[in-house]
Amino acid sequence: MRIVAYIYYNSPWDIKTGDDVRTHTILAKLAKSYKVVAVNLSALVDSYYVHRRDGVTYVTAPRKFYNTISSLVRWSDHYDLNPLIKLTHYVDEFIAALKFINLLRNAGTVLVFGSMTLFSFMLRVLGIKNATVVYDPLANYAQTLHLRSRKSFIKLLRYGLYLALHKLQLKSSDIVVYPSHVDLENARRMFGVVKAVVVPNPTPVCYNSVEEYLELRRKRVDHGKPYFILLAGGRGRANEEAVKLTIEVFNKLPPEKFKLLITGPWQDVGKLVKNPSIELLGVVPREKLKELLAVSDYGLSPVFSHSAGTFIKVLAYLSAGLRVIASPHSVMGLDSVYYPRVYVVRNREEFSGKIREVVESHRPVGNERPQIKLCSELYRDMKPLSQSLPDPRRLLEGVGPR
Repeated sequence: MRIVAYIYYNSPWDIKTGDDVRTHTILAKLAKSYKVVAVNLSALVDSYYVHRRDGVTYVTAPRKFYNTISSLVRWSDHYDLNPLIKLTHYVDEFIAALKFINLLRNAGTVLVFGSMTLFSFMLRVLGIKNATVVYDPLANYAQTLHLRSRKSFIKLLRYGLYLALHKLQLKSSDIVVYPSHVDLENARRMFGVVKAVVVPNPTPVCYNSVEEYLELRRKRVDHGKPYFILLAGGRGRANEEAVKLTIEVFNKLPPEKFKLLITGPWQDVGKLVKNPSIELLGVVPREKLKELLAVSDYGLSPVFSHSAGTFIKVLAYLSAGLRVIASPHSVMGLDSVYYPRVYVVRNREEFSGKIREVVESHRPVGNERPQIKLCSELYRDMKPLSQSLPDPRRLLEGVGPR
């Protein structure tokens, strides 16, 4: 069976964000058993091109309408889902659906990734009925906007059209996939979703062996103070708030007492950094990320707004054996086996207080066996996905009538 995926991100195989991790890991796992072709939109290219990664064939399509408009208005901020992309997105999405209509008609399953999309609805409009359409909203921005719109009539006017279109996308999909049972139940209550299943977020980083981890860990020479790390790969509002809050808290601490590493495209907030022990590292490749996690002691996730699923950054921290300081939203759906390694903080004040407590009470760690997650465990965790997701008949079992 051929599986065709549609993704609205520039280059998901680069794995720069949590959404990239989820999307590419799912597709790469499926590619071990099926032929997987993934179409993705990009504002960074002018023509179609093909890229293969981990068995997945990515076909990148230019955002033709967006590129035309951006040239006319001299728009230069070409990151994923910038304001102009949001305005032109559905037009470029329909162009892509028309361009690849023959590929889509021959697919047994079509996977659609992303919260801002009408691709499932477009497939129905174009008469594609044989394929089972599986929709993964990823971070499920719609749930957050639904909660905001309930508190303010102005926000309801602002987000109402988007929420209506999202509901249309849900109704046009055969099955909707969520990263946790909490998110699934929220979607049922908010949008009336019926046919839905849970596919947990994958762990983004793993080590081939304990020896590999220890070799990377030995690159750290200073064990007299705690090392903290904040993974903030995407330019979303939640990450922006987390980065700014973390910088604000650590600016007030003595520089000789800690080291803070922040990854992601946040060099533009460098002016907020007043403490020499804070480093903004930018976007780092996956192998470098493994090293940064190996040398760290604590992972941070101070995200205090609604979110979907266990934050992938938290899974990365735990897979590298770190202790975690995180908000309740960051650990929704987390396996209870990890609870002893997580400090849950409910607001900014508790986050600041816990950081100060850890810095003041830090003692060098002895020869404690690292509680890391090996790659063999990661692939084992993904087995339920490979056993169920590709076969539409198995997905349709037990999820109720449409």
